Amino acid sequence: MRKLLIYILAAFAPWFLLLAQQESFHRAEQDREISYWLLDPSTHQFRISHDFTVTRVGQKSVHSFVRKGSAVSPDARMADLDSGKLLKTYTVAGKDVNALGYYPDKVADDSVVVQGDLEHAIVEGQSARIRVEETYTDPVGYVLKDGELVWTRTLGRPLNFVTLPAGWMLTSVNTPAVISLDEEGRVKLRFTNTRNGDLAIEIKARPRPAKPAAPPQS
Repeated sequence: MRKLLIYILAAFAPWFLLLAQQESFHRAEQDREISYWLLDPSTHQFRISHDFTVTRVGQKSVHSFVRKGSAVSPDARMADLDSGKLLKTYTVAGKDVNALGYYPDKVADDSVVVQGDLEHAIVEGQSARIRVEETYTDPVGYVLKDGELVWTRTLGRPLNFVTLPAGWMLTSVNTPAVISLDEEGRVKLRFTNTRNGDLAIEIKARPRPAKPAAPPQS
């Protein structure tokens, strides 16, 4: 009986290994996506959301680095997707993050960083799955010009989604994209980056023409 059990486990071991590899790849793959939702261009604002996994032993906080030239709204929030709990979220200076020693690359001391505090430090064999949701204001990269919105940004993730404001139609984009409509009828662009560097994106759009009024009933 014992030998039979060993034979069964040996036979199914490759299958279990494949499942484990697929689950690991799926979890890691999600760190490669980011989504943008453009708001009214007169506000120069857009929302952003992305997920990432933290595995560094001893790490007590997680961070989202604000690009120079952009301002992040105070309503930024981070959530632990494993527990469903919101993290205490606030902004700190780049020098404070550098002092933690969590990341190999240093940021400018005067840069702005969104920080979320974990419930407890990461321990050996543990990970935390984090979701970041922020609203950015970028008066240079997101403008309204001659009635046309223009959104320019470099995208570094392999998979990037950009959704236009409701009621706007795409007029041009400088990089190949898969274009579709989301569940609310907004234009959604999907950019796949297979390069080692970033994609330099420029999107232009105009308001959709108003539908003609229905003729009066006779």
